[in-house]
Amino acid sequence: MSSEQTVVPLPPPTTDPAPLSNIEGGETNLLHRTAWSDSSNPLKVCFDPWDNSQPSEKDPESIQILLNDVEITRKEWTAPIHPDDLYVAISADKLPSGVHELRYIVTIWSGTPHESDPVTITIDKTPPVVATSSKLVFPSNVLPPNAITAAYLADPAHQDQVLATVPDYSVKKVGDVITWYWELSPGGREVAGSKTLALSDVGQPVQVSFAGDLLRKANGVFYATYRVSDRAGNESVLSVDEKLDVNIRPPIPRKFPTVRQADSTPAGTGILNPFRGTAGVTVVVEASEVDPTEAVRVDFIGLGGEEGIGSVTDVSPTTSGGLEFAIAAPVVAANIPVSGDGRKVEIWYWAGHDPQHSATYTLTISELSADALGSVECPEAQIGSPATLSKSKVASDGANIEIEEWAYHESQHRINVWAMASGVRTDFLKDAPAPLNDKGMFTTSLPKDYVAPLPLNGTFTLYASVSFDQGHSYRTFKPMSMKLVT
Repeated sequence: MSSEQTVVPLPPPTTDPAPLSNIEGGETNLLHRTAWSDSSNPLKVCFDPWDNSQPSEKDPESIQILLNDVEITRKEWTAPIHPDDLYVAISADKLPSGVHELRYIVTIWSGTPHESDPVTITIDKTPPVVATSSKLVFPSNVLPPNAITAAYLADPAHQDQVLATVPDYSVKKVGDVITWYWELSPGGREVAGSKTLALSDVGQPVQVSFAGDLLRKANGVFYATYRVSDRAGNESVLSVDEKLDVNIRPPIPRKFPTVRQADSTPAGTGILNPFRGTAGVTVVVEASEVDPTEAVRVDFIGLGGEEGIGSVTDVSPTTSGGLEFAIAAPVVAANIPVSGDGRKVEIWYWAGHDPQHSATYTLTISELSADALGSVECPEAQIGSPATLSKSKVASDGANIEIEEWAYHESQHRINVWAMASGVRTDFLKDAPAPLNDKGMFTTSLPKDYVAPLPLNGTFTLYASVSFDQGHSYRTFKPMSMKLVT
C-alpha cells in the first residue's frame, strides 16, 4: 500500500437536526433545543465519506470532533464505513451555550490527517427571564377600580382593542415569541395572541393586543399573563398576573329569522312539511332588523352540530346585500326525523359587527310517511297477490331490482338492498351509492344464484333502505314479496 502524500481539504460538518434558518439580526445557525435536549436522541455531527478510505483492524480510521479547537469526542472504524455510520453523536453536556466553531479531523488508515473546513453553530440553553415586575402594563383607565367597557372599545382611538405593554426582559432577541393569555384563573392555558419579534421590535417597547371580539365574549374578572419563548425553544416562566374587570353586556338580540317554506309561529318556531323542502329552503331575515350597510350571515345548525351533515354556517345571501339565504336540499334532508328521533334545527344570523347572533328560530321537519319513498320493484315479476317470479325465466345475469327516484334523491346517498327468505337475510348492497339510470330509476341485480336454490312455491321479500345523513339513520322503501314458480 502507498501512503497519502497530499492533505485534501474536507467539507464542513453538518448537524442532524439541522440548524434553524438564519434570520436578519438573529443568531447564526442556531440549533433548536430539541437538537440537544433529548438524551435518547442526541445531536448528530454528520460528514461526507472521504477518499481512499480503507479501515481495517490493523489500520483503523478515526475522526475527531472539535468545538472551538477542543476535541469533544472521537470515533474509530476498523471495517469499511457504511453510509449510515457517517456521524458522531454528541451529548448535551459537551455542547455549552454560545457561538462555536465546529470542525473535524479525519485520520485515514495510512495515518494521514485530513482537516475539514469549520462551520459556525449557536447553542442557546438560557431561557428568557421576565422582569421582576413582570405584569403587563395596561392603560390606567381600564385597571381596577375601572373596567374594560363597551364604550372604551367603541372609542376610535382604541381601535376596538385594549393594548398592554410587555416589560423589558432579559435578553430580548429577534425571533422571540411572546404569547399572552386571557383566562378566568391565571395558568397560561387560554391563548389570546402571540407575536414574533422582528429586528425593529428589539430596541423598543413591545405591545400586545386584547381584541374586542375576545373581550366581548367575557364579563367579570379575568387575568392577563404572558410568557416568552426564544427561537431555540427555551421558555420563560409565566408572568405575574394582572387582574382586570370586564363589563361589556351583550345587546338585546335581534329578532329571529324565519323559513319561507315552513309554517311559523310568533314564538320563533316552525314546522316544515318535508315535501316543501325538496328543492331546499329559504331563510328570511326581516329588513327592519338590520341596517342596509350591515353584512348578514346565517347559521343553520342541525344534525351533527356545526360541523355535521345537517348544518351549514356563514351562509351568504342569495343576492348581494339581500336578506334571503338558500339552504340546499341535502342539508334539509339530513334533518328529517327517522322513527321519531326528535331532530330539530336551530337557525340564527349575524349582522354587522354584533358579538352575539340573533334570537334563534327552531325548525322541526315532519317525518316522511312509511310509503313516502316508494316501493322496491322487480320488473320480471308478474303482478298478483303475491307477485310471482318464474325461476326458469331469470337470466344468467339475474333479474332486476328497481326503485323509482325518491324525494331528496342524491347519488351519494347510501343504499342497502337485501332479501329475506325463511327468516334468512341476504344482502345484495350495503352502504352503496345510489345513482339513477336515464329513466330515473335506481337499479341493481337480483342474482340468479340467489333465486336458483329457493324452493318452488316458496316466497321471499325484497327490501331496501336509504340514508340521507351519511349512515346516521336509514329509512325504508315499501318491500316487495314474491312467490317462485316454474
